[in-house]
Amino acid sequence: MCGIAAAVTLVGRQEAQASAHHAHGGAQASNGTSTNGHDSRKKLDLELIESLKAIHHRGPDSSGRWVSDNGHVGLGNTRLQINDLTPTGDQPFQNSTKTITAVVNGEIYNHETLRKEVLERTNYKFRGRSDCESVLALYELYGTSFLSKLNGEYALCIYDSRRQIVVAARDRSGVKPLFWTIVDGRLLIASEAKALMPLGWKPEWDVRSLRDAGWNTEDRTIFRGLKKIPPGSYLTCTAFDHIAIKRYWDLDFPDKNVIEHRSEEEIVIGLRTRLIEAVRIRLQADVPVGIYLSGGIDSSVIAGIAKHLLETGQVRLGSEGASHKLICLGLGFEEGSGFDESEIADRTADSLGVKFHKIVVNEEDLAADFEEAAWASEQHYFDLGFVAKHTLSRFTRDVGLKVVLNGQGADEFLGGYSSYLADFLSESDHSWVQKGLNKAKRLQKLGEVESTLHKPRTMYSPAPAYAQVHDRIPFSTWTEGYGESDAQVTLDEIVDERIRELMRTKWHPLNSALYTWYKCHLPNLLLTCIGDRTEMSSSIEGRTPFLDHHVVEYVNTLPPSLKIRYNSKTDQLVEKYVLREASKPFITDELYLRKKHPYSSPVVHPVDGPLFRLMSRLITPANVEALGFLDWAQVGSMVESAFEKQDKILMGVVFVVAQWIVLSQRLQVPKASELDLVF
Repeated sequence: MCGIAAAVTLVGRQEAQASAHHAHGGAQASNGTSTNGHDSRKKLDLELIESLKAIHHRGPDSSGRWVSDNGHVGLGNTRLQINDLTPTGDQPFQNSTKTITAVVNGEIYNHETLRKEVLERTNYKFRGRSDCESVLALYELYGTSFLSKLNGEYALCIYDSRRQIVVAARDRSGVKPLFWTIVDGRLLIASEAKALMPLGWKPEWDVRSLRDAGWNTEDRTIFRGLKKIPPGSYLTCTAFDHIAIKRYWDLDFPDKNVIEHRSEEEIVIGLRTRLIEAVRIRLQADVPVGIYLSGGIDSSVIAGIAKHLLETGQVRLGSEGASHKLICLGLGFEEGSGFDESEIADRTADSLGVKFHKIVVNEEDLAADFEEAAWASEQHYFDLGFVAKHTLSRFTRDVGLKVVLNGQGADEFLGGYSSYLADFLSESDHSWVQKGLNKAKRLQKLGEVESTLHKPRTMYSPAPAYAQVHDRIPFSTWTEGYGESDAQVTLDEIVDERIRELMRTKWHPLNSALYTWYKCHLPNLLLTCIGDRTEMSSSIEGRTPFLDHHVVEYVNTLPPSLKIRYNSKTDQLVEKYVLREASKPFITDELYLRKKHPYSSPVVHPVDGPLFRLMSRLITPANVEALGFLDWAQVGSMVESAFEKQDKILMGVVFVVAQWIVLSQRLQVPKASELDLVF
């Protein structure tokens, strides 16, 4: 696991050819540097040093840089040692002719198979055992098509001086972040926004993105001109000029009118087999590995499978060996908060016979960690779950672990949220017959579900999970100059016409909703604020077995009625039904029968408590005025009102505003104003 940074000078094609000539050794001075590139090279190298310092937490074990002789291209890496703990795993990597340079963040779980494939077909000489070096070898063999061969969580950047091309790519689900922007004629790329500042980027608020939630649905961020490489996509910069974004992977679903002929037992075994393999390969490491354990099925089945693999001798636990006792870690909240699942996790750990390290987080802890967690996330979240995850990650580091498996991602493609129920019920599932769910019963249940929705669902997606908080943010009236800004419309419009046609004619509405959430909320919100950013802030690598693309692609082929099942005996809808059945050998009866409870933190807090005092300190007239896009007349009374009335939605707004203030101060973001409007 690592952090990466890169800078590429964009020039005209003729200049680029001259630059490439110098990069290959043309016009060299006696000291080996370009006669007109020495100063540029030194300047960029110093910039990369500072850039990597900004993300030192992502890789505190070592760092490295490479800069072309002419100073037009530079790549940097800061490394968290997980596999190959020797210097042979340090980055950047270069091929034998030094014409291709690569930096990689993440893990390639099938690297041993890929290494054999390369050795069978080429004379490539691997420098060491690092899984990340396989990226360089595969690119040299296959070009950009190598991306389809990777199984893992990664973000990477490659410079190929032979072809004058830069390639920057992100894993299929967006577990690992990768940002890019253009500043003063240079393409800048980095794992986190803060790493771009030493390279010349100056943050400005993207008020339109804040208003319409484009930061959570598209490649936009909360900062103007700063973009994300979308999951399953790669950026190319050709001849130091043309920049393009291309997709190499996407979700797909079967025709809703085609009958499924596999038996339920066969389907369940198929999921179980793939999930076991996803866990097995993620237990590989040259350091100890642990597992996050909550009170839900998702993390518990990961722990149960890991225990099964250890007991049957199919895997060793990181560097500890097969005989080492499995370590699980969990998070608890104060008793009586209504959000503490740690007692269930305690019972699960006891049934598995594993070591269980638990931290109980109280309101004082949440207040103490709030600002650092906001700084780590570089965007806002709608409750304090991101703070609790930041605290848990630090606890994990203190226990002595670098790698932890988690249960993230299952809800998004297995139908785990109650907001999916309306999509499931809105149309019959013709691919699979559900006993008891005839048209009359389906419409009755649909009416019951829709009556609980904050906003009506659309053809393409349920209302965003954050809609209630977002809709109460008091933006200044001048921001209306950006036009109509409806988060639901933004969410609907991220779907291109090809996918829209599939949604209209081929996919069941549940699958359409799963597609949208998987492409939007999962990478842009959940995998960011309660994933990579609050894990890597404490140098913790989170691994996500559920997001193994073999698991995801398999589940996508299943009938909607196996993702959500109607139980005629109880008249209830069961989310993630097929996962419950696949998990049964590895979890307790308590978990098998338990209804889904989404991860969250306590949502209401007392007046005059630590969080009230923190919010009162942060949300002042001067600080809100410095943002420029909020109406103080409304914001001014929010803190007291939210805490006095115990209004959980308003409290969410208060937390969002406070996060913006933290980022404004830490990143020194200038005040947004009406002058920023572009007509």
